[in-house]
Amino acid sequence: MENLSEFIVNHWILVTLFVVLSWLVFSDAVHQKISGVMPVGTAQAIQLVNQQKGLFVDIREAEAFDKEHIADSSNIPLAKLDEDISKLKDTAQPIILVCASGQRARTAAKQMRNKGFTQVYVLNGGLNTWKDAKLPLFS
Repeated sequence: MENLSEFIVNHWILVTLFVVLSWLVFSDAVHQKISGVMPVGTAQAIQLVNQQKGLFVDIREAEAFDKEHIADSSNIPLAKLDEDISKLKDTAQPIILVCASGQRARTAAKQMRNKGFTQVYVLNGGLNTWKDAKLPLFS
């Protein structure tokens, strides 16, 4: 124990960085568990759609959706999510939310969880990740 305190005193910058980075890693994991937002990669999203009859829901604005989107995805812009959520009938169906980068989809996921949807996923990295994986987009 004596050596530990000596190490902390002598290398306080390293110890501080370790504590901060550990907090960032664990707080993100805890936040995901609490919020119920489940991030998925492109391969997992495709499996959800193919094997469990999941649905891609693109929350970008209609103009961006018309420009390019994932095949068979529905467009419900984030601004209209509360009023258009009734278009999605089955609250137990896996829903994969898609936006440009994955950040706004987290907000939509929380809204959908509050409305009773049980299987809400967010495409990690959004449409940018889909493009990087060279997966098809339609217009």
